[in-house]
Amino acid sequence: MTAFPMNYSRVLTLLAFSTCLWPVFLFADQVSENETLEEHSKVVTVAATPNDPGQVEFWNSYVVLGGKFAWESNGARNKRGIYQTQTWNTLTTVGFYKDMDIGILEDFQHRLDKENNYNEAGDMEDSDTDGPTHGGGWGDLGVTARWRFYHSKEEKLEISYIPTVYAPTGRRSNLDHLGAGQGYTSLDNAFAFTKDIGRWNGTVNLGYNTPFAHWERTSFYYGTAHANFAAGYQLLPWLQPEIEVIYSHDFGGHGTTANLASVVLGFIMPVSDHWRFETGVQQDIFGSNKVQTTSGIFSVAFLT
Repeated sequence: MTAFPMNYSRVLTLLAFSTCLWPVFLFADQVSENETLEEHSKVVTVAATPNDPGQVEFWNSYVVLGGKFAWESNGARNKRGIYQTQTWNTLTTVGFYKDMDIGILEDFQHRLDKENNYNEAGDMEDSDTDGPTHGGGWGDLGVTARWRFYHSKEEKLEISYIPTVYAPTGRRSNLDHLGAGQGYTSLDNAFAFTKDIGRWNGTVNLGYNTPFAHWERTSFYYGTAHANFAAGYQLLPWLQPEIEVIYSHDFGGHGTTANLASVVLGFIMPVSDHWRFETGVQQDIFGSNKVQTTSGIFSVAFLT
């Protein structure tokens, strides 16, 4: 994959962002200005609201991510080789039962990392071994469910439990190719809280991702605690600006402990009962042992 200079990357991101706004003007006249929509979707954060029984949602997303700085373990930021990925994500969600839905996650990536190091024997990073700088392929298959075990219409509050299992079906890295799969099974357990206050709505995600593999297989990675805080405002029936704050902490040994905090600014556009567009920019703001990146996110969802 070709690495564009930073100025061209910004131009391409702005052009793609502008292109995603055309559905707003196309469908705006189809929604009443006085209509109030209960739209809980966010660009990154997962809402607690499940699909109705028998209802199917097809969600597709394109994410372009890049950066050329990284944080050391003490928080100091240094320049590094260009890191860039392009990812196509799909999520098919089916309302399985009252207050419960299930979904299948898939993704395909193109990757570039000018400072990638790799140990083929241990299938993990090794600072003494130069690795491939390009690659990609299918990522790991995710199977997810959402169980809303609390729903109060009076309090306008929903709470759900969301487990997700990732099976190691993706292409793995080797000395010739950067892969998109992690190479082991993992389980993410999360809780989602969604609350409406007038035209405001907010969602909180709290969870932990656990790898099911020996520490040699995971390169001393033991798991990640993560938290998302998101708030949106229904400016118009078909336009909801939103902001999200995301934090994650990786647990591990031999210098693999890491932190990352990011901010997302985006728009949710439920242009009809069946179509929803989402677009936003995610910016990493501080961290340790992490690459600092900027992401452009463009998504479309079709609901039966």
